[in-house]
Amino acid sequence: MKRRVHQPGGFTSVELLLVLALSAVVIGGAVVSYGTIVRTQPSVSSIVTVPLGLNRLQNFYGLASSTLNVAMAPQYGALSQAEELREQFLTDTISATAVFCLPRDDINTWRPAVIPYNPALHEELDTPQKFRVHIIANASVPEALYRDYRNPLNDGASVPQNASIFILGYSKYAGYLKVNAIYDIDVIRFTGLTEPNGIYASVKRYADSATTTTPSVLGYMGGYDVFFPPSVPNPTSTTQWAADGFTPLFVTFERATRLALRETPATIERFKRASERPFYFVWWPDPSARHLGPLANTFASSDPRQAYNQMAGRTSFMFTVPMFPAL
Repeated sequence: MKRRVHQPGGFTSVELLLVLALSAVVIGGAVVSYGTIVRTQPSVSSIVTVPLGLNRLQNFYGLASSTLNVAMAPQYGALSQAEELREQFLTDTISATAVFCLPRDDINTWRPAVIPYNPALHEELDTPQKFRVHIIANASVPEALYRDYRNPLNDGASVPQNASIFILGYSKYAGYLKVNAIYDIDVIRFTGLTEPNGIYASVKRYADSATTTTPSVLGYMGGYDVFFPPSVPNPTSTTQWAADGFTPLFVTFERATRLALRETPATIERFKRASERPFYFVWWPDPSARHLGPLANTFASSDPRQAYNQMAGRTSFMFTVPMFPAL
């Protein structure tokens, strides 16, 4: 019987050299590809020191500072924060009894947990305008804090740059409406020679803390911000990016039955489109957008799409919010 010869296992030196050579080629190619990818990615780590001022920072975040370090767009870290805030906003609005969007020009200095309201004495609050009139008359709110404004191109007035969204809920306090949350959207343009040219945008949520057992002033509970550079690279004057901006922040669509009430100017009528329940289109600035440069808007002023068509492609944070979600 022939005897079997046992061959030892493993690789020969020639085989090892061949494997090492192939590995070097593969790793080298991966390094070159990775370097190319990194070089072609947009910068997402630029930080801008924004001179918001002590008053704004104290109001927005409770900070005792006059400047804030903010990431420049496109900013994907802030995008994740915006996604989280979007989910919270949808949760807040689903359980709301009413949502009132109020435009403003300056900072919001009024964030109550409750609002006085007696249904036997006070008028029905079925529009943002009536809500504004009510809080001025019954909650000592300054008349200039929120604008008496009713959608773009209705009265020739400038479009407000900022907005506050009041989300009301069921109240256990007799004689009061409960404010579950307030969302403040602020868009601030910087054009000074010593300022970083661009637009600071932020969305902030204010609500009761988890330990609150009695009505109080709502506190800051989270948000996101981003700094958008001018749409014109290296501008030599502010006129080159004067059309940059982000307005309007919301459009209100009223009940179609209100067409029976003819109003002037006629452009008001174009927003009376809700078959049953009035609603808003709400927009938030998108941290992944590169800038807030102008877009073409070809709709006539008589068409409601003219009011929001310029938002196309500028943000992925768009909401359709009923004025009375829980009804």
